[in-house]
Amino acid sequence: MKKFVRIRTKNSTSRPLRRAILTDHWAICRLGSVTETEDTGLGHLNPIEVNTVESIRNSRDKIRMKTCFSKKKVPQAIAWYPCSQIQDSDQYRHCVNLLQDKDRDLAPTSTKDLPYPIVIKRIYGFQGRGMKLVNNPEEFNTWLDRHPDLDGWYFEQYHNYAREYRLHVSSSDGVFLSWRKLRLKTSTERWFFNSQNCEWYGEQHQLFDKPKSWKKMCIAAVKALKSCGLDIGAVDIRVQSNRNDDPKFIVCEINSAPALGEVGVEKYKKVIKNIINLKANERT
Repeated sequence: MKKFVRIRTKNSTSRPLRRAILTDHWAICRLGSVTETEDTGLGHLNPIEVNTVESIRNSRDKIRMKTCFSKKKVPQAIAWYPCSQIQDSDQYRHCVNLLQDKDRDLAPTSTKDLPYPIVIKRIYGFQGRGMKLVNNPEEFNTWLDRHPDLDGWYFEQYHNYAREYRLHVSSSDGVFLSWRKLRLKTSTERWFFNSQNCEWYGEQHQLFDKPKSWKKMCIAAVKALKSCGLDIGAVDIRVQSNRNDDPKFIVCEINSAPALGEVGVEKYKKVIKNIINLKANERT
């Protein structure tokens, strides 16, 4: 008897996946949800899990995510976070720790030593909300004056690469769907890419303009997925233009609950089923 895969998500665009995937196995798929197996009603059935609770937590918390990336040598922007033990906001200006353990001795000792421009981000941010680009110590110190409580924030070196792509990737199929984010001509904030200031173009569109470093980007996307322990997710990668012989790129983040249109929903139906079948075979 076929069973519906239990989809756990708060992303409304993923809801068409509910009661849409039939398999031979009891299974749960988390897309951004941290619902424990016992709370799904399937705990006693030993279900196959697509995206564990731990993997979702790794990808939701940007500090945990970047730490996972660092361990697997995923190319990314250098990031810093404030020392939590210091309560005086003025002292934060002189106490910023480098995230990557291997470079911790190179941590700047004050805001003037940061490699500007840098981006201020929320640890639990989404869709670019709360992000700010600061170009020099004066701008950073102005921001610090307005944000005495730095809990929930971190700082990241800004790379002004020309293009950004979203690569949907899974443990069963590798990169299975890709989009280019192309900024709208009417966009006023042109230093970042998100759903509000971009149009999205699929791989078959002439404006997709596949980067010369595409194979390396796909390898990095798979590494990002595995580093967080996810089975399926969407990786955002910023890359230099093809005027460069070997365009440099950074992995910005991995998202376990990306927005899905009609194409994405149909792809996810097939790939989630593939992951479940792969995990089922591994059990036998």
